[in-house]
Amino acid sequence: MKLTPRTQWPDPYLRGSHCFSTMIRNAFLGTEFVFDEELAYVIGGGLGLLFHRDGDAYYINSRIHDLEHFFARRTGSRIEFVSHATADAMLARTREWADAGTLPYLYCEARELSTFRGVLPWEEVHAFGEHALPVRSVSAAGSLLVNDYLWAHPIEMDAEEVATAAAMPSDGAISMACPARRFAVGRLIPPEHVPDVREVLALSLVESAELFLNPANNSQGERALKAFERELASMPDTVTPLVMQVELVSMATTLEKIGSGGGAGRHLFARGLRAASTHLDNGRLAAIATEYAALGGRWRALARGMRAHAAQQDPRVGWASVITAVREIRRREVIAVTELLRVSSALLGEAA
Repeated sequence: MKLTPRTQWPDPYLRGSHCFSTMIRNAFLGTEFVFDEELAYVIGGGLGLLFHRDGDAYYINSRIHDLEHFFARRTGSRIEFVSHATADAMLARTREWADAGTLPYLYCEARELSTFRGVLPWEEVHAFGEHALPVRSVSAAGSLLVNDYLWAHPIEMDAEEVATAAAMPSDGAISMACPARRFAVGRLIPPEHVPDVREVLALSLVESAELFLNPANNSQGERALKAFERELASMPDTVTPLVMQVELVSMATTLEKIGSGGGAGRHLFARGLRAASTHLDNGRLAAIATEYAALGGRWRALARGMRAHAAQQDPRVGWASVITAVREIRRREVIAVTELLRVSSALLGEAA
């Protein structure tokens, strides 16, 4: 079946839980390719996990920065993105793509957008990389009409604010966390024909599970979990109590509220697995989804424990309990993803 692409972002814009998966959902809204945000998150590889220590900075989140690229490759779509030397050049291309009836979006830093300043406690966390900002239009004067995943209706922003956010001012602060895409605009080019959602889901789950178990480096997947446990175990002997308090709050906030790492990400992935189990008519996936929802609860409990230790006069007191919790999370994560790989591999064989 041929797919009829959208030529404008929808209004109202469907709100969601994650900027990139919500953007992808809206890009296909009303077309012949029907799916929810949770499935976009699963197809895009939302299972990932990233941990990186850079000096006194400890960073944990999901490997979220490639979600749109994984989604595109697995559905036969394409992502085109271009970085520019200046904000003016970026806005000119954004206007060109919007006027041409494609759906442009900017890569930017959310903390620099006025809409997000009161949403999260930015002073508590390290910069966590890119945020997707869909653009409806760019006026001759340079102001932009944009959408964002927390709001249903368009928002007007001035060019200066957008330029500051798109400059990615915190880029490189934590090298493994913030990709280097300054003044970048992207667009998702849909496939010519409607993908087979069953085959796409099975392939996505297999690839995501394999990548988690066999990551490219120590900062991702199962190896990131091992590094996370190891670095937390040595934290009381590696940094001062004050640094420890600051970094515990940063990690706790990220795990609870930001991006797709830890609790927030596991709950979204669990919802996606439940939706996938319906599409694939597989009850075992629903059971694995229940385990990922439970893991989301464990990650959030860990975050609360970190915050409680940060509030102590000496955060090192009773630290062994935190390491025990991390070790149990790692054990359960490996069991869950191993079972996911087993079940999804069988499904992929059936779909082939």
